Amino acid sequence: MTDSSLAPALKPAFPKLFAGTLAAVFSGLAILTALWGMIQLIGYLSSYWVIFSAVFWIVGAALAALASWLVHDAEAGFSARLRRQIAHHLIRLPTTTLSKQGDQSLKRLVSDDIATLHHMDLPSEIAIFTVIPLVSIALLVVLVGPMALWVLLPGAIASLYYLIIVPHVSKRDGAARMQVMLDIIGSADDYARGIRDNRIYGQQSGALTAYTQSAQNFTQNMVSWVSKVATLAAVATALLQAAATFAIAYLVAYQYDSMTLAATLFFSLAIVTPSLRLGHGLDYVAAGRAAASRLSAFLKEPVLSSGNLQQIEQDVTLEIVNASFTIENQKVLDRLSYSFPKNSMTAITGPSGVGKTTLLRALAGFAVLQEGVVQLAKTDILQLHEKLRHEKVLFIPQGGDVLPATVRENLSLSAVNANDEQLEQALLKAQLKVDLNADATLLSGGEKQRLGIARAFLSSAPIILLDEPTSALDQTNATKIILELSDLAKNQNKTIVMVTHDLVLAAHADSRLVLNGPTDLGKSL
Repeated sequence: MTDSSLAPALKPAFPKLFAGTLAAVFSGLAILTALWGMIQLIGYLSSYWVIFSAVFWIVGAALAALASWLVHDAEAGFSARLRRQIAHHLIRLPTTTLSKQGDQSLKRLVSDDIATLHHMDLPSEIAIFTVIPLVSIALLVVLVGPMALWVLLPGAIASLYYLIIVPHVSKRDGAARMQVMLDIIGSADDYARGIRDNRIYGQQSGALTAYTQSAQNFTQNMVSWVSKVATLAAVATALLQAAATFAIAYLVAYQYDSMTLAATLFFSLAIVTPSLRLGHGLDYVAAGRAAASRLSAFLKEPVLSSGNLQQIEQDVTLEIVNASFTIENQKVLDRLSYSFPKNSMTAITGPSGVGKTTLLRALAGFAVLQEGVVQLAKTDILQLHEKLRHEKVLFIPQGGDVLPATVRENLSLSAVNANDEQLEQALLKAQLKVDLNADATLLSGGEKQRLGIARAFLSSAPIILLDEPTSALDQTNATKIILELSDLAKNQNKTIVMVTHDLVLAAHADSRLVLNGPTDLGKSL
């Protein structure tokens, strides 16, 4: 938990966590003191001991409430800071790193893992598992002598189950159980999405089959895991019943006076009470440690470099010099150099796997070249401050990803101050006729893609990069959009670079960069 990658989010929470831990400890001691007062009442019937116990119970309850508030407030602040830290890190990861993270993995990081850390509740566990049992055991030994330690036997045996057997089984089967859980969650999501999307393509039966298989695997694995621990769990649960401990306590202290016998009976649960929480408590701690490990590993992933340059020449030129890039031991770019003409549109073409999208991401600063440099106005793009880089370069990725908001709000990302007339004009140039108040998530795939293209007509960035911008469009609309983009480049001094497999559309570009693989340095047409 004190890993350096988590420290920025955790350190501000330390004062409240420490105060909460102290409050939890003193709350436990106050309640033990109240219990001691009740034992005294058995031997000395007096209103003094009633008031004494009542006061300490009230103090204990107040301290417990204070501890809970302090700890949960600190944990909530920690969770919020950690979510911002994760989001800040996530948007700065290279695309090659980001592509290795699955949807479920990212969802678990930003949601489940942070929630798991939040619910570890370590301060109260420290009080319950250490301070209160130690004080109770000390009182038992003082009152009855070392023989009193026998009353701890049932709780101690049950604790071995939670401390040794459960962690061993979890370590052996934990990864498999987690994978089974992820599989059934993913399959359920796929089938639910299939109700809306997959049935258009006749694929719902495949999604249902995958869900059915995942459900069967889940049931079989859960039954198998429970069968391995059920008998031992039943024995441990039986030992934790008060009757088992009270029987030994009575055997040890029956010859003493009523006060000592009562104290032995009450304080004999010193181990049993914490043991009852060992199962969930250790699960929370183990899950929290695993979550912290995953979050720490994610935060240690190197992010895109960002320089400090806040300004460059107004006349922005885009060049790539001696670029080399390797993906999974395969070189997709090899010493590529090219200067993209200003006030024009360049089409990057070539067969699949030659690095077209990789090149476009490198031009946007979203992928780091192993060799070579991307230059804006003769300046290494990695030396630019990220804010300046985003002002100068607009990257529109392949696909139709939109925010769950209106069409107007999606377009406003590229032009905050644009009025409705300007937004509608951009949609018109993108060959999209849709109401600005329409829900963007309800648009078709082609409409979502055109919504993304409309951002190009609103952006003030001098460099616009588009990855397969018309892949989901018919030839007529695709051609109209390419011609509009070409006019945009010429009339508004833009440098537009697009990746496309469509040679007919590429022919409308002012220039072409053809990639033929790492052994070919690329050629322009």
